[in-house]
Amino acid sequence: MLRLFERKTWVSVAMALALFVLALAVAVNLRSTLPDLKPLPARNQPPIHFSNETEEQGWQTLDASLQVQLPTNVINPFFTLHFQPPPPPPTKKVALQYQGCLMSSKGVGLAYVLVDKSLLILTNGARVVADHAISEIGVTNLTLTNSAGVTNILKFRTKTVLEVPAS
Repeated sequence: MLRLFERKTWVSVAMALALFVLALAVAVNLRSTLPDLKPLPARNQPPIHFSNETEEQGWQTLDASLQVQLPTNVINPFFTLHFQPPPPPPTKKVALQYQGCLMSSKGVGLAYVLVDKSLLILTNGARVVADHAISEIGVTNLTLTNSAGVTNILKFRTKTVLEVPAS
């Protein structure tokens, strides 16, 4: 229905004429003067009470019944559990044993590692358990490094227990 009025030019002309008449009426009524405003009537100010010295001395000495008694055996209202650190992630213990190494004809070392009860044959840089990876393969020891930079050395034929994140 509104589209009918949008397409008619006589509606646009009538609206423009109405706005012009309204603007003219406002301009004639203002005549560059401010409206006549009357000041508000003055209110009576509340009386000011001055205290004497005896009242002021009474303020400073508190009666024993007005002294604050701190409650006991209640929770501190300023203590919250919201800012407590999260619990540590669960971990598990894994038994590792370095069984030895084998060097290939191309110079690539292979390490034999017994993880719990399974034998793994891994190369340098391979992940053994969790985020522990082989950083160096030696004849008598195997060096593992995790993502945090912690180094663990596994001795030949010696059982070593590592605590790793459970996943």
